Amino acid sequence: MARARATDPQTSHDAAESVKNVTQIQYWVYKSLLGARTDEELVEVYRKWKHAPRASDSGIRSRRAELVSMGLVEPTGIHGQTKYGRKATVWQAVLGKEVLAK
Repeated sequence: MARARATDPQTSHDAAESVKNVTQIQYWVYKSLLGARTDEELVEVYRKWKHAPRASDSGIRSRRAELVSMGLVEPTGIHGQTKYGRKATVWQAVLGKEVLAK
């Protein structure tokens, strides 16, 4: 886990403290992808969880990308549409893999 130095400004300490939530955010992103969704839909579902840690839209998408790299999320092979009518990948959690928040 990242740590700030004692001489660092408060913003650095705040940022270092937020790093501990990365695995929890990944957990809630995974849980949000138990149904197939585009990134836009993922963000909408994530925001509905009452106990999920706060995260920016780009942070949620980044955690999804990390889960893809870990083999816990995969593209469905079908495409959805963004609110602007562009083609978007539809993602889903890989079932049968246990994901636990730390």
